[in-house]
Amino acid sequence: MEGLVTLLEANRPTVQLADGTTYLCYLKGRIKRDIGRIMVGDRVQFEPTDEGEARIDAVLPRVNLLLRPPVANVSGLLVVYSLAEPEGSLELLDKRLVMAHLTGLEAEIVISKTDVAQEYATIRDLAARYREIGYPVWLVSTPREEGVRELLDHQRAGLWVLTGESGVGKSTLLKALLPDAEAATQELSRIGRGQQTTRWVRLYRMPAGYWLADSPGYTALETAVTDPWAILEAFAELQGWNCRFNDCLHGQEPGCGVVEAVQRGEVAEWRWRHYRKLISEWVKKSY
Repeated sequence: MEGLVTLLEANRPTVQLADGTTYLCYLKGRIKRDIGRIMVGDRVQFEPTDEGEARIDAVLPRVNLLLRPPVANVSGLLVVYSLAEPEGSLELLDKRLVMAHLTGLEAEIVISKTDVAQEYATIRDLAARYREIGYPVWLVSTPREEGVRELLDHQRAGLWVLTGESGVGKSTLLKALLPDAEAATQELSRIGRGQQTTRWVRLYRMPAGYWLADSPGYTALETAVTDPWAILEAFAELQGWNCRFNDCLHGQEPGCGVVEAVQRGEVAEWRWRHYRKLISEWVKKSY
């Protein structure tokens, strides 16, 4: 039999068939040696051994793999960001978008908690910036049920990961999208930082047909990159500017068209700054 790992709890995978039947599984020792770690999103071959339980015999080849959150065979990211309670980090938002590009994934942005943000014009401006460079952006208020239906009905395929910092509203959003989902929410801590409400990665079948993975919030994001040009390619608005040098990486080089565009306000300064910081952090070289 073949199924999809939809939950991994205490090293016991839950595998779901196409008809919705689930089995609590264990792994043969050989599987543990061969792959090291089974992941949510893995396609597996298994055999039932008892009522509701089964043994995984093989893990099918993976298309890709994310380590944070740990999910296999991902098609895209739904990156959740909030402007208030707590205010999210645009730098971490951009890091997630770059990671999607480097992994060959689609990416969409969900700006949550629009009902508590102080300046709605700021939300519109932020959404417009990201839409201009090609990202779908959803403005969502779960208490007002604004944007939820549009986000829910949008057509996607494969396995998408709901990701973002703790406290930005991922679990609340999932509850609005799937009222029967077993996702608990908690009040934010008194110091204003988000509390993690999801302990494990778990997959949910969405009405539009794709799978959605709810995951714990992560702030530490790193990846192994050796080529700064790969990071530059992830910033669409930094392409096509006239620079004095063909190998310009848009930093301190004289005659840089991107730097001039930033100074004129044609390229968002924070996006350019995040790009430069990512090169410094991830490529581990000075450019």
